[in-house]
Amino acid sequence: MLNVNTNGLLVDAEFLMNYKNYNLSGEEAIFLLQINYLTEQGEKIFSVNSFSVALNMPEKDIFSMLDSLLRKRVIKLAKNNRISFIIFNTEDNFYTLKELLKLVESMVSRMLTSREIDIISSWIDRKFLKSEIDEALNISKNINYVNGILNNKINNDMINSEESENILGYDWLNK
Repeated sequence: MLNVNTNGLLVDAEFLMNYKNYNLSGEEAIFLLQINYLTEQGEKIFSVNSFSVALNMPEKDIFSMLDSLLRKRVIKLAKNNRISFIIFNTEDNFYTLKELLKLVESMVSRMLTSREIDIISSWIDRKFLKSEIDEALNISKNINYVNGILNNKINNDMINSEESENILGYDWLNK
C-alpha cells in the first residue's frame, strides 16, 4: 500500500485512484478524506460542530454524508466518539484471496472446486470482514451454507438499517 502524506493528510494511493470500486461517489470520497484529515486518522474525537466549521458545511449535510458512509460500511462510529476508517485499514479487517482459500481448504480438508473458489472470491469482492467470515465458518464447514449465512447477514443489515430509518438517529424534521 502506497501512502501519500501531505501535511498530515494520509491518503492511500489505491483508494485515491479507485474510490469507485468502494461504491463511493466523488463527493463521498472527498468528504471521507476530509474527515480523515480532521480527525487525524481517527485519533481525535468526532464533533459535528467542529466538522461544520472546518468544512463550511451545514450540520445536516455532514450527518447525511456520515450516514451514507456508515451504510456503505466505510467507517464506523466507536463508543468513544471516534471514527474508525474501515476502508483504510484493510490489512487487519479483510482476508486476501490467497489467505482465505488456504483457510477454507484446511477447514474442509480437500481441494476446492472451481465453483467453490468462485463463491469464496465473491466474499472478497463483497468485502466481508474477517470476523464475519470466521463466524460463519465456525457455524458450518459447508461452503454453500457459509455463503448463505454471509448473504443472510447482508440482508439482515439492510433490513435493520431500513427499520432504524437513519443510523445516526438525527431528527431531520425537528431540527
